[in-house]
Amino acid sequence: MNGVFQPQNTKPPTPSFVISPNGAEPAGSEPTELVRAGLGVAAPRLATPAIGYESYGPLIAAWGAEHLGLTLFPWQVRALTQAFAHREDGTFVHSRSITSTARQNGKTTMLACLVGWALTELPRIWGRPVRVLNVAHELALATEVWEALSDTMELWEESGVAKVTWAYGRNKVEMADKSRWVVKAATGKKHGGTYDLIIADELWALSEPAVFGALLPSQIAVPSPHFFATSTAGDESSRVMLRMREQALALIDRGEQGTLSLCEWSLPPDVNPWDQTNWGWANPAMPMTINLQGLHDAAASPDKTSFLRAHCNLWVSAANAWIAPGVWAKLQTDDPQPAGGVLAVDSSVDETRYVGARVGSDGENIVASVGLVAEHTADLWAEVERQMTADPTLQLAVTPSLELMLPEKWRKRTIVWGYGELLKATPLVRNLIAEGRLRHHGEQMLAEHVNRAVLVRANGSVVVSSQKSPGPIELCRCLIAAAGYVVKPKNAGKPTLGIAR
Repeated sequence: MNGVFQPQNTKPPTPSFVISPNGAEPAGSEPTELVRAGLGVAAPRLATPAIGYESYGPLIAAWGAEHLGLTLFPWQVRALTQAFAHREDGTFVHSRSITSTARQNGKTTMLACLVGWALTELPRIWGRPVRVLNVAHELALATEVWEALSDTMELWEESGVAKVTWAYGRNKVEMADKSRWVVKAATGKKHGGTYDLIIADELWALSEPAVFGALLPSQIAVPSPHFFATSTAGDESSRVMLRMREQALALIDRGEQGTLSLCEWSLPPDVNPWDQTNWGWANPAMPMTINLQGLHDAAASPDKTSFLRAHCNLWVSAANAWIAPGVWAKLQTDDPQPAGGVLAVDSSVDETRYVGARVGSDGENIVASVGLVAEHTADLWAEVERQMTADPTLQLAVTPSLELMLPEKWRKRTIVWGYGELLKATPLVRNLIAEGRLRHHGEQMLAEHVNRAVLVRANGSVVVSSQKSPGPIELCRCLIAAAGYVVKPKNAGKPTLGIAR
């Protein structure tokens, strides 16, 4: 190590590194050209907007080069730069972030640089001690970063800069300036303590009690908290990651910067995952840490699902997905949303979010888009009010549970839909998509829900299933319900008068 950290009271200036709108990428070859050449792509496929802030990312990379002899890959610097944007007063712009790649791309070395920088440099910038917690669903995984920094910690201990507790399960570093780093397994039990920075590895495997009940509450009292999560894609049980990722997709679709940051390297939904020329999308460190032969060996494994999740970073659905891969991406259009139509609304399975799909037709084109995304009932009905007032020809479609809260003024323009309507409409809408008659505006959240939906057979027909799909599909359900009503033949006959007795 080139020099041992010495505590100082001076506060060095932070160099300017401004992230431009939507994260401008380095000049060079187009991503498609890189993956075809067997190279990884430094730019994430999915990234939340990052607008006009400086970042600690380059400082973290520089610390790793100076003290660990590590030169971070471009994708690692890109992820750190986005996640650790900061305001003029030095506080973090984002309080939570997710960095997602396929396995073996170098997440551990990136985290080692982050921990070392946070313990030695961030206290001087903030002018106070910094408390860091490193967790994973298994203690052995959490200690990988500890092992990567073991030589550095020995030097700290020898020079009197830090006191290190080496006991497995009680790993802890206490710096001379009272900064602290603790390594634990993530459980639903209270961890105790207060942490400025929590590093959570493999977010897909962490439980809701661990994250929402123990980890995030430990950051409530700190002035500038950050929950930095790294992970590969998960499955239908990865409720924490699914919930946070859905929030990030909503920010991407709206083009808004929020307190949550996402950088994801994964295969686009419209490419063949078994074609080696596409593997660079999910493996930005190719060919440095990963080579094609290794990926070919993994692809040849009988467990195809594991390969798609771990090495293509895909949220894997079963083979009986309701539409073929790549079909949805080809249906994107710039045509405006037709007036009228149907806004179908539903809640997520865990009732933490409300979504709506809007579908309209001008007689020739059927166009779908994300109608709304809301986390509270007040926001849901405020958005419904706005759209119903702006377009008097728009119809509302709600599920029975939402009908109970329906404002009386919209009852005459509202349809109630449920499983029965979904069962009838799924084959019809599936055919519309296969025939290229149903278009969309390319929103990421809608694409994710549509592409992951899985079919099951029921009552002699087929229907999309939330239980069998690897993640939320409520927007897909709304799309099917709305499109089913839009294409349903209208009664052109004259109304019949009834006589009351």
